[in-house]
Amino acid sequence: MGKPAMCIKMLQVLNTGRLYSINELASILDTNPRNITEYVKELDSIAEEGGYGFYIEKKRGRYGGYRLNGNATIPALKLLLEEKEALLESYNYVLSKKDFVKKAALKDAFAKIMSNINMDNKNKEIMSIDKYQLTMNEEEIDKRYRFIEEAIKEKRCIEVVYMSLKNGEKTHILDPYKLFNYNNSWFFLAWNHEAGDVHQFKVNRIKEYKMLDKKFTIWKFYKPEDYFDEAGMRKNGTYHHVELIARGTRAMLFKERVYGKNQTITELEDGSIKVSLDMQDDGTMLSFALSCLDEATFIEPEWLVNNIKDVLSKIELIYKKDN
Repeated sequence: MGKPAMCIKMLQVLNTGRLYSINELASILDTNPRNITEYVKELDSIAEEGGYGFYIEKKRGRYGGYRLNGNATIPALKLLLEEKEALLESYNYVLSKKDFVKKAALKDAFAKIMSNINMDNKNKEIMSIDKYQLTMNEEEIDKRYRFIEEAIKEKRCIEVVYMSLKNGEKTHILDPYKLFNYNNSWFFLAWNHEAGDVHQFKVNRIKEYKMLDKKFTIWKFYKPEDYFDEAGMRKNGTYHHVELIARGTRAMLFKERVYGKNQTITELEDGSIKVSLDMQDDGTMLSFALSCLDEATFIEPEWLVNNIKDVLSKIELIYKKDN
């Protein structure tokens, strides 16, 4: 990619409005950090000579970098056909999700984007069906989302009646820090006054809620990155190493999807596969193991194997009583 193309690409990245360090831009553009300064100079020259309405702001220091001023105007994007189709498919996919609460804003933004893009078929629909839909309707989820969003913005403490799988219905005083979407559901991180720590809460499990007059300050040791990684939520239980033998349909599913961190697959002579991976949350692990026992044999960890045996024994006793 030549220098003009790289400059345009960098301008498109900066148009998001956030501050980017030189190293971040170099990584995104797949170039040497030394080139970033040259691209900035080139863009400044183009803006000055051509009278274009953009200006690249420079912030010095350890946390410095570049960003485009808020009033910037850049040329419309020229997208490849597959890029246009990807945009349209992702748009329809997101709109189909019950938990996505910013649909109105998405529609407005997408209309602006598509007004400058010629599509062969603007009415293309992508069918997306959630196998297990939430019982709470979109309007109720949206109310809770907006409530949490406002509390975060104003740094106001909240009181919620929350339905937990382990503890049932309980009232909590919380300082909400961050909203996030995980596995097609909305969660928020909050300082729990009773527990004295930051925990995650699921938006649709809030039964009752109210804003309190009390303001809060964010815990000085809180860092969002401590709670997320490429596999999801970090503080969702200890990671355990899991090994199992999978057969038939289950073996095919393991080849198609990643079910945990560091997942590896070894083909065995009898056509089955050995799967090694790291998983977290003891309850989730047990539920997952029980869901595929007809075509999978779990080898380790030992405690998981013992829990599987205990559950199967209880199931056997229940069905013996019924008969």
